[in-house]
Amino acid sequence: MSVSVVTLKTGGRIITELKEIFDGEGDDKRGVCLLMEDPYILELDGGTPQFLTEEHGMEYQVRFSKWNPYSPDWQFKIPYDCVITINTPEPGLEKAWRQKLQPHEEQNNDGTIED
Repeated sequence: MSVSVVTLKTGGRIITELKEIFDGEGDDKRGVCLLMEDPYILELDGGTPQFLTEEHGMEYQVRFSKWNPYSPDWQFKIPYDCVITINTPEPGLEKAWRQKLQPHEEQNNDGTIED
């Protein structure tokens, strides 16, 4: 899969690199669960309803919060039945998420600091 906005049954919206975990090979291959990499919760700032923003050209602020701040892990497996929808993010939203991840990726690439 790719960068996606995932809406969970809890109502939370997550932006993440989404992948699928499989078991078996060939005809026996079946999906087991989804794998979220670097998931962040999306929340609108400012109280402007999202459906009005694109229609009227308004801008809105999105707040990113680490999905599980209690763990240093960056990969999380979730069962299919926790997910309501999977969507492609707006290009600007994906770009902002990638910029948010840059310090984390740079730290992991040089091998000196683990996030």
